[in-house]
Amino acid sequence: MALLAVFLYGISQVIGKFAIRTLTPPNMVTINFLFTMPVYIALLLGSFLFIELGDVRLSYVIMGLLAAVFGRAGYYTYLEALKSGPVMVVGSITAAYPAIITVLAITVLGETITATQGVGITVILLGMIGLSFSRGSTGSISEFTRASLIFSIITLLLWGAWGIFAKVALTELPVLFYLGLYTVVLPPLYLVYIRQKDMPMKSTIPKWSFPVMISIVAVAIGQIGMVADTTAVSLGSAAVVFPLIASYPIVMILLAFIFLKERLSLRDEMLVLAVVLGVVLISTV
Repeated sequence: MALLAVFLYGISQVIGKFAIRTLTPPNMVTINFLFTMPVYIALLLGSFLFIELGDVRLSYVIMGLLAAVFGRAGYYTYLEALKSGPVMVVGSITAAYPAIITVLAITVLGETITATQGVGITVILLGMIGLSFSRGSTGSISEFTRASLIFSIITLLLWGAWGIFAKVALTELPVLFYLGLYTVVLPPLYLVYIRQKDMPMKSTIPKWSFPVMISIVAVAIGQIGMVADTTAVSLGSAAVVFPLIASYPIVMILLAFIFLKERLSLRDEMLVLAVVLGVVLISTV
């Protein structure tokens, strides 16, 4: 399931970048909201066939809700980063969230890491610091901007928090019920996002077009990847699953190079590879 998530996430990010060249982040958020809400409602209702609410402890439900908030908020900031930066860089930085999970696991859950994982975290941090001083290559289809870097780092932190809360919640909550909790979280988050954008909700709904169809495909693939991701976490060790899933930039970079014709300067390529190397080192258990 984890390997399936790796391929699906890599594919969905490249398709999403293709769509967001024409659409705006609010367009993508609205499409995602309209497409996923019925799915999450069905999952929540379906979960009631297998569990009794009285058997679920409130503390774990709260953990699940917090995981959903951090995860979806991270998706919103990811789109903002993707709009102004190449998917090769944005995807590589945001995929480093296991470093955040590892740090939180040490400080909050009292877990330990190996020396190799410590080196991986350091390499990731150095790679991101290097990217913060880089503007990207002028020959790229989409230059890497400071705004893109800031949103990428915010996404990294949010998805790191999501990983910790999801890890704890899924120790007791069934996968269907956990995913169904997004039904509670999505409407208020969506409204806050649109209000923050200070734009009429009607204007966020794009006219039917090829980019809209592409974005729906990206959302569908991403949601299947999320189900595979969550299932893998619930069945396996988070210390193994999260870093493994975070290796999807390898798939993403290859696809972006082939289909999006994204090109980076040699310096940026080395920095992106450093972040990917860090992810690989963190995966060493």
